[in-house]
Amino acid sequence: MAELIRLEGLSKRYIATQALDHVDLSIAAGEVLCIAGTNGSGKSTLMKCICGAEEPDSGNIVFDGHAYKRLSPSQAMRLGIQIIYQDLAIFPDLTVAENIAFHEIQHRKGLWVDWKACRKTAEEALASLGAKLPLDARLGDLSFGAKQTTAIARALTQECRLLIMDEPTSALPARDVEQLLAMVRRLKERGISVIFVSHKLDEVFEIADRIYVLRDGKEVGEYAPADIDVSELGFLMTGVRVVAGKSDEVRADAPVLLEVQDLQRDGQYRDLSFALRAGEVLGFAGLTGSGRTETALSLFGLNPAKSGRVLVDGKELRITSPQDAVRAGIVLVSEDRASQGLFGRKPIRMNIASSIYERIKGSLSLISSDKEATIGDEWVTKVRVKTPSAAEAVQSLSGGNQQKVVLAKWLATEPKILILDNPTAGIDVGSKAEIHEIVQTLAREGCGVIMISDDIDELAMSCNRVLVFRTGRIVEEFSGPEITSGRIAATIRQDD
Repeated sequence: MAELIRLEGLSKRYIATQALDHVDLSIAAGEVLCIAGTNGSGKSTLMKCICGAEEPDSGNIVFDGHAYKRLSPSQAMRLGIQIIYQDLAIFPDLTVAENIAFHEIQHRKGLWVDWKACRKTAEEALASLGAKLPLDARLGDLSFGAKQTTAIARALTQECRLLIMDEPTSALPARDVEQLLAMVRRLKERGISVIFVSHKLDEVFEIADRIYVLRDGKEVGEYAPADIDVSELGFLMTGVRVVAGKSDEVRADAPVLLEVQDLQRDGQYRDLSFALRAGEVLGFAGLTGSGRTETALSLFGLNPAKSGRVLVDGKELRITSPQDAVRAGIVLVSEDRASQGLFGRKPIRMNIASSIYERIKGSLSLISSDKEATIGDEWVTKVRVKTPSAAEAVQSLSGGNQQKVVLAKWLATEPKILILDNPTAGIDVGSKAEIHEIVQTLAREGCGVIMISDDIDELAMSCNRVLVFRTGRIVEEFSGPEITSGRIAATIRQDD
């Protein structure tokens, strides 16, 4: 295949951080290249240099045989370089057709927009992807998958030759992931090159022609997917051998921390009964809307059940608010850590201590800044948050480190029961392994853990038991050696 783009000795430094250090990389026309690396490895900086959002300090970008010291965003677009960030940069109040044909509308000649031509442009772009969407629908009313398809189709209307996709599947359910990967294959068939960045290593192996690994801004190497496996790729990304494993087998006589009997909420779940023992990691599997997350929210008081019983340590409780749950020793680490778990502009230590302010009040009911600092610093060390100081704003951290801060915030309450909703979604393999290690340590210390995850492999690796939810009911339970990814997946999709 003919070379489309080549990077020669690309370097970029931010004050004390060498984000890229003499990176060499080439991509052929019609090739899917996956860039793998942990947060802070240089992936984002590399993508921004290619699309013109950042200016490299040194090196060359050679596109179609022409060398450039840097590219401006408009210049990159003229060359056919498009990037789709995680936020997609779509216009939610415009229709699907208007979003796809936006470039054509923006550069129209004359006073009037040819809406018929715009509609045709949108239809052709979607057809080339093998996708169908309601062209007149307001994009903000559609699913994330539809918005992403729209963003890809819009890129194709601008004579795209290289499409950069930053974590394109992080917010997609399994069915939409399959459709997205099919679209990437169609782009490849058309001769369009794709740079695909994902923390989900199984997708990397499924879609990549080559895997390029970055660590600390430096090239580790280039690999054919057939030559390495997920474990080896994780090691190449982190430099650490991660040994996967679950907590010890739960003793039959271990205390029952949580007992749920005939729990029901109309339209969400019904007839739910299960128990959680001390030291157990209990998985909740199922599709979105199956009742798994709704049940967890009820246990935390955000979605109170209409009937049934919840017992903690054998004592029946009425949980109607998060305050009720926390007093009972139940905490929830939400999937949406940005809006439900953290105060982005506030210091890390303040975020951690925010769950226990009642305990650290000083005289006149004022918060003790010394206690806040001590607790924050202690937990930053315990959960290994990578930061120069706990006084830094939490929004300055990577996604994986933000998730550790949310964990620390709730662990500071010394919970009996920890509920995790997709705890490793969108974070890199290194942070994911560290969070798994924290969970297993908590279980060994006697905490009961409920883990909800879209990642079936994560459940199979981490859990002592797995409950499968479908249409608001628990339809299957797996334990011990019965817990395999294949069995869980088959049960989830039985009626799909």
